[in-house]
Amino acid sequence: MRKTNFAPLPERKQLLYEQMARGYRVHERPKNTPWTVFDKRLIESKIAIISIAGAYLADQKPFTNRETENDYKCREISLNFKREDLRFFATDWEPGEVQEDFNVVIPVDRLVLLQKEGMIGKIHETIISIAGFRRSEKMFGKFLDKTSESLKKAEVDGVLILPCSAMTSETGCQIALFLEKKGFPTVLLTQFYEQVLTLAPPRCAFINFPFGRPFGKASHVTLHTAILRDTLRLFEKAKAPGEILSLNFVWSFGPVANW
Repeated sequence: MRKTNFAPLPERKQLLYEQMARGYRVHERPKNTPWTVFDKRLIESKIAIISIAGAYLADQKPFTNRETENDYKCREISLNFKREDLRFFATDWEPGEVQEDFNVVIPVDRLVLLQKEGMIGKIHETIISIAGFRRSEKMFGKFLDKTSESLKKAEVDGVLILPCSAMTSETGCQIALFLEKKGFPTVLLTQFYEQVLTLAPPRCAFINFPFGRPFGKASHVTLHTAILRDTLRLFEKAKAPGEILSLNFVWSFGPVANW
């Protein structure tokens, strides 16, 4: 069985997540995973991004760890945001890399490149950003309902869900399952194989990179774009619910700082 490599993380974090991974392995995989057929070509489609990295703009209310209603509300970020205004609230991941280049967790600039190449048709004008909290079913449910209505109104054809850690990936799985029931095809990019093997999001790509760095190292445009391209292809290539595509990229940038 494939295993997530936590070796680049600090020793205590390795032990924590390896224990978590063992816990996931004993659970049975759920049945009847919801599935919405992606019946268009990517080049004809409008793709939306849901980022679960705690991103917000300087003039928006920051996320906090108090898990108030405000912390569950999404921050809507225009594609044309001022790059210097982007901020992050990191819940359970080390933010050093994203402080140098936000594309390591929200590859907006790389998605624009792929649109110019002709891989996708349109990008939804608004990035939907959350921190990843889900303990309050009521407040999390409000977010899901509002997001579903917003995507429907915008006539989105597919939703790319981008977590960046253990907690945010579990949240991403729940979002994917909900949206598929609502008729939206989704693709999730995760860094925690055992977790998605258990939670079974409908379409999932796995990359064995450290938390906080799903698209690799800061400013590595070619790497970011290659990972994004392979992930997006799942919309067209996935044929059955619960399929996990393991991406063939190797982390070679050394250990991650403690957090």
